[in-house]
Formats: sequence, C-alpha cells, structure tokens
Amino acid sequence: MEDPEEMERSSQLRHHARRVMNAFNTVVENLHDPEKVSSVLALVGKAHAIKHKVEPMYFKILSGVMLEVLSEDFPEFFTPEVQMVWTKLMGAVYWHVTGAYTEVGWLQVSSSAV
Repeated sequence: MEDPEEMERSSQLRHHARRVMNAFNTVVENLHDPEKVSSVLALVGKAHAIKHKVEPMYFKILSGVMLEVLSEDFPEFFTPEVQMVWTKLMGAVYWHVTGAYTEVGWLQVSSSAV
C-alpha cells in the first residue's frame, strides 16, 4: 500500500496504528517496571520477526516518523528536552525489539538506534 489516500481509508492500517500506539502507551505507563517493558517489547519483536517477517529497519523508520509527527503536531509541548527523552525512548524500544529478533535467529539487525 503506497497511496496516501488508500492508507487513510484502510481500516486494517488504522487498527494496526491503534495497536502500535497502545503498545507505546503500555511502555510509557510501565517505565517504572523494566521487566514489563522488556516483556511487552520482546513479544512485539518476536511476533514481527517470526509471524509477520517484518524487517527490523522498519522499527527505526517508524521511530523517526513518530518523532516527526510529535514535533509537527505538538510543537508547543515537544521542546528540545522532550524531544531528547522521546528519542531515548525510541532508541530503547528499537534496542529491545531488535534484541528479540536476535533471540529468534534473525541475522540482519542494525546495531544503531534511532
């Protein structure tokens, strides 16, 4: 799916976007519980590696897109300090998710974060 209008009309894509944001919400709500965060992100990583066969680089792309949208849609709240924190969070998410890829034997995972 490459047509932006088709993407906007896609209920499947909208549903997946909700799941992605719910996963991020779970991560943020549980930052005080590193085991829960690791568990959630390991499940996401393993599902995308084994079941969906998604290339890990797409998590890096998603991180960049999310940071861009946050900065464009909420400029008054997305200060340099907030951007730094979200960038660190995206790096941690990428690290955990790609760690799960490595655990299941995925060979090509980039070591650089966001």
